[in-house]
Amino acid sequence: MASKAFRQSLGSRTIFTLFACLLAGSMTATRGDESSSVDARREALREWASLANGRTDFEISDPALVPRPLALAAEQSGCKYKDDIEKLPVRFMKVAGRRLVLMFCRLTVTGSHQAFDLSDVSRPKPLEFPYIAEQGFGTTDTPGFITWKDDAGLLQAETSSDECPSSHLRHVYRLGVTNRESLIVVRVEVSAPACGTGREWTTIWEAKPWPVPSGAR
Repeated sequence: MASKAFRQSLGSRTIFTLFACLLAGSMTATRGDESSSVDARREALREWASLANGRTDFEISDPALVPRPLALAAEQSGCKYKDDIEKLPVRFMKVAGRRLVLMFCRLTVTGSHQAFDLSDVSRPKPLEFPYIAEQGFGTTDTPGFITWKDDAGLLQAETSSDECPSSHLRHVYRLGVTNRESLIVVRVEVSAPACGTGREWTTIWEAKPWPVPSGAR
């Protein structure tokens, strides 16, 4: 009996020792992951501070200057920016306290801008744009050629075909307030078939103010 009890005790201690080793290893790995994450964020902040150099709105046309986290995010989203960056620089800007990046991406024959949220410079997030579809609205991260209208606080995304003359479709957006990562479409416009600039735009959809409940008046 004593021998059996001894073996049971030895087995229990062995199991406990193995469990303790596994737990210690897991805690060590967790601390290692957290430490790596902190180091990566610090490095991203240093890289950003060096690039921005106190600026809040600037452009870069050298692919070697694109911050590594942003370059990785662009690569993961399929954005090929290096071929066009000299003609269409990457634009960094601060809007309503948010750091945003507009990056032109070569897709196939044509291209489109993508927008990234840099609230966390170590983890850039591609933004999704709502767009009008045949039966309502959809979302896309490649909304077309984007321009920022600073005076109105709006983004414009324009799409077209390679044909001339051709009609163009333009979505107008503002940044979300309650959801900081959202973009809200406020107007959709279309132009008659034409070539070059100087187009006349017709509004085909526009957001209307929400009705105020009678009790709130």
